[in-house]
Amino acid sequence: MQYLNRSASVVFIIIGLLAISTGGCKKFEKAGNVAQPGIVLTFDDDRVDNWYKYLPLLDSVGAKATFYISRYHNLSPQKKAKLAVIRNHGHEIAYHSTNHLNMMDYVYKYKHPIEELIQKEVEPDLLRMRQDGFNPVTFAYPFGAHNPIIDRALKKYFKSVRALNGSFDFTKSLVSSTHNDVLYGLGIDKKSGRSSADIIKILHSVKNNSTIAVFVAHDINTGGLCISIETLKLVIGFVKANNFRFYTAAEISEQ
Repeated sequence: MQYLNRSASVVFIIIGLLAISTGGCKKFEKAGNVAQPGIVLTFDDDRVDNWYKYLPLLDSVGAKATFYISRYHNLSPQKKAKLAVIRNHGHEIAYHSTNHLNMMDYVYKYKHPIEELIQKEVEPDLLRMRQDGFNPVTFAYPFGAHNPIIDRALKKYFKSVRALNGSFDFTKSLVSSTHNDVLYGLGIDKKSGRSSADIIKILHSVKNNSTIAVFVAHDINTGGLCISIETLKLVIGFVKANNFRFYTAAEISEQ
């Protein structure tokens, strides 16, 4: 019996090492029926100066992105003006909370009611943005933490909510239609550790199965949490070469 236990332990260790070395059990294929395959390229937080700097790159290939804004109350008039320019170039300005708190922690760890969460993290900056001429209709969770209960509360304000896909099941980040109320974005920042090979496999899956991939980034080519220019050009180059469509989050959140 002792020998069997040791043997079983060795087997489990080997399986674990194989999982680590191969990146786990990766899934890429998901059936879809969208008229035109494509991607939703999303950027989070309040990095307006950085996004504005690379607006000509996005414009040069006709790329449209969704920018989820947090801490709008801290934006200077100059940054708000740049955000308006980004919007006027056809990009979606969406919502990412007032103070960028972990909503699950706020409700379940610190025991605040969901009504208070909405009053603190949704309504204040959403009102400010609307007063300034922005009209966010989609939402991204700070830190990606969510559950169906909070989803329902937020969907009284937004057409869809976006969480994060932290798994090796990349199909969670592929949508089969334009009718979605919960999205799972796949991080493609440097810190995500996502390989170029995996990104290409995901894009080929989009092409072969008529789906839409939802990607998440923050800064572009700058800072600790950024998508490199190489990765950005890889993605948008594939989109253009294969006649994909750049969707916004709102466009795949039809009711």
